[in-house]
Amino acid sequence: MRVLLVHCHPNPGSFVSLLARDAHAALERAGNEVRFLDLHADGFDPVFTLSERINHTAPAEGKLLEFPVLRASVEALQWCEALVLVYPTWWSAQPAMLKGWIDRVLMKGVAWDLPEGADTLVPGLTHIRRIVAVTTHGSSKFVNALEGEAGKRTVTRSVRLMCGLRCRTSWVAMYGLDGAGERSRERFRRRVTRVMARLS
Repeated sequence: MRVLLVHCHPNPGSFVSLLARDAHAALERAGNEVRFLDLHADGFDPVFTLSERINHTAPAEGKLLEFPVLRASVEALQWCEALVLVYPTWWSAQPAMLKGWIDRVLMKGVAWDLPEGADTLVPGLTHIRRIVAVTTHGSSKFVNALEGEAGKRTVTRSVRLMCGLRCRTSWVAMYGLDGAGERSRERFRRRVTRVMARLS
């Protein structure tokens, strides 16, 4: 399977960065073809510009000519059959850099279209059959449930709706990371590895 792995954490020595490396290795061991985007290492600019907002419904090619830095991400998104996101949950959602990646890369003509006269988006990522989010939460599952888990909805609902009807999502989350010991962390690492090994 062709897999796009998107990692977002500013610290390469973090637990989340370790999970990204685990996921990458497990995916390749299972025989998948993997493209790896490390948003911080790549210096991705998450700022959705005035021009992008004004031209929100314009053809994608014009935006890619104006912002060629987005082309590698767009091409990887159009190439992949599975999308794996590895990131920490901060303030109930994706970090700003990953949210900016979603804002800028999942553009009209790539992730969705809106035919003239229509009021419903047409999905553009129908080739993606799997979406997996690997994330950590400092607080407990109970606290996150009270907060509504906006980040989970972004992945499993909003992004998912841009994919095919049969696209399956997996939410692989470690809650209570701030108080977790080494044993809990190792158990979660093994879980991530199992999910990646079975990706299909």
